[in-house]
Amino acid sequence: MKGFPLFDDVGSFPLPDNVDIEWYRKFYWVTYKAIINKNENDILEHTGINNYFINPFLNSFQLKLKAGVEIINYPQHLDMYNQFLKPISEYETAPGLINPQNAFIPEIFILKNFAKNNYEETGHPLDVKICVTGPLELYIKQHNFTVYLDLALNFARSVNSFIKSAIVNNKYIKTSVVAIDEPSFGYVDMFNITNDDIINIFDKSLEGIDTTNQIHLHTLNKAILPMQTKKIDVLTCEYASDPSNKIPKKELDQYDKFIRVGITRTNIDNIIAEKLDMGSSLDDFKTISGKLSLIDSKERIRKNLLTAIELYGERLKFIGPDCGLGGWELPQIAFELLRRTSGVIEQIKKEM
Repeated sequence: MKGFPLFDDVGSFPLPDNVDIEWYRKFYWVTYKAIINKNENDILEHTGINNYFINPFLNSFQLKLKAGVEIINYPQHLDMYNQFLKPISEYETAPGLINPQNAFIPEIFILKNFAKNNYEETGHPLDVKICVTGPLELYIKQHNFTVYLDLALNFARSVNSFIKSAIVNNKYIKTSVVAIDEPSFGYVDMFNITNDDIINIFDKSLEGIDTTNQIHLHTLNKAILPMQTKKIDVLTCEYASDPSNKIPKKELDQYDKFIRVGITRTNIDNIIAEKLDMGSSLDDFKTISGKLSLIDSKERIRKNLLTAIELYGERLKFIGPDCGLGGWELPQIAFELLRRTSGVIEQIKKEM
């Protein structure tokens, strides 16, 4: 195939087991306010911020880097809704519309500083991905399934502000991919809104964003709508957990879109349920080796990747695990899942 697909990830990752989520959350928002107040030097010197936000975050990022992820989504340890709804509500200038000057992703501030040190050690810039919860997902979480266009467009503009403030391109760090996360889209019915409205909302959220733009979906049931957008380049596909989750390549050709295919399962609760049905007990998964046994085998990952290549050919632009790894409890287990995925990808690259 022409140009092997790139290995990226979706985002969430387990916190180190010695870090309490409440402390992480507390100092995340302390950092957020410090950025707004332009007290950037105070951030790097603050003991609490370093111990409970910066160090755990960088530990997760470095594990992704070490595992071989080529385009790394900044590790997301916060709830995907509160991360954006909280600042929108605190700094809104109209319902659902954040003041652009107060729209930040604190993780990117930390990465900018880490990237310089990394470059000095390795000589290579970091290649990162920015994921923001999508406008319809935020709307539904904050309100309901009756969608008013003006309000939804405000959420789209807020998403756009978060993305624009987070994009960094210099000799140390490159933002090559942006993703809006819409896991409910295709599963839920929305009312009072047309298909053209939905296309408009998606495009508004990515207006003026000059990167490769993904929409992260859990189902391709309504893929026809993001395929008609102007700003979305890549649709995602949670294929590893649901092999029926696919669309004809000719549709991607028709709309000149590409696809990201998940080749390693991440839905840990379903995997455990499957093992229990096969005769295992919950005690089998309490040890490190037991947890490692939940990761897809190299053979299964390999089969998924080869199937994706056969299905989509040159339209397959990104590969990696399905959704994020936040539910995998321990960072070392999530790391092993990424590392195993990377190993399969590198082996198939050599064979092709």
